Amino acid sequence: MSTTLNDKNISSVIKDIPKKGFTVKFWQDHRSAFVQGSGVAKCLKALKDRGVPPSGDPSGVPPKEMEHVIDWFYKLDSALAKAKKKCGKPQSHTEKFCAAFIKVVLKRLEEAQRLLKNASKAEAAQEKQRQDTDKELQKFKKQQEKQQELVLDELADLDKRAKNMAKACEEMTKDIKLATADVNKLIKGLETQRNGDGKIAPDLGKRFENGLTAIQKKYKLPLHGQNLKSSLPKVLKELTSLFQQYLKLDYAKRERISAGASLKEAQDGLKAANASFKIYAESHKKLALAFKETA
Repeated sequence: MSTTLNDKNISSVIKDIPKKGFTVKFWQDHRSAFVQGSGVAKCLKALKDRGVPPSGDPSGVPPKEMEHVIDWFYKLDSALAKAKKKCGKPQSHTEKFCAAFIKVVLKRLEEAQRLLKNASKAEAAQEKQRQDTDKELQKFKKQQEKQQELVLDELADLDKRAKNMAKACEEMTKDIKLATADVNKLIKGLETQRNGDGKIAPDLGKRFENGLTAIQKKYKLPLHGQNLKSSLPKVLKELTSLFQQYLKLDYAKRERISAGASLKEAQDGLKAANASFKIYAESHKKLALAFKETA
């Protein structure tokens, strides 16, 4: 059967296979019509459809198509072998053409298998990296959750301490107001005991002085005074400083609002206690001055 192959061009055509041989046209332009129907053209078309260029180089084939390309390389090898078997002496050039083509196909097959293997390794490495990243993210997430739990516990503790301080200030203010009322009663009673010269009898003054001492003891005024001067301002300063750390934490918004409200209550309570103690101090001072006016 007719073919374009001859002794003069067979070598150059074989050399062209690795450059431009993987096309239906190249195959049909050079093979003997006697071997048509072997399935070679079908395989070449399938390879082209899956991204294989005329050179047969599989390096540019999309990874998802590589396994299909390998299958079609195997089929192409079988189809060429079938075509080669059909050749007799009149088709000796086509037989050589098929044999040479098979060598190139096997080489391209090997390259494709290597690419697939490397792609599999790369995919496995990426998967491992992804898993490692996921583990790190999970670890980080757990650390974050643990840290957030600690922060929420700290805010809850701050809230509790602020509430306790507000309550202490409220009780303190109540004591101070009651003490102030009792001192004012002493002052009023003492004013009725002055003699014609406006003096107070020493023994009577001593009784009122003892009464003042009893009021201070009853309402724990020395302790309240010390707390207002030193302990409570320090506690309020500490709580306020701690609270500043949580102002931008969105996940702790509810707890932050509650703690902030309690802190404000403690601040107001301390102001009220100090104001009450200041009023008490004026009454205390007034009564103390009256003691100096004894006869």
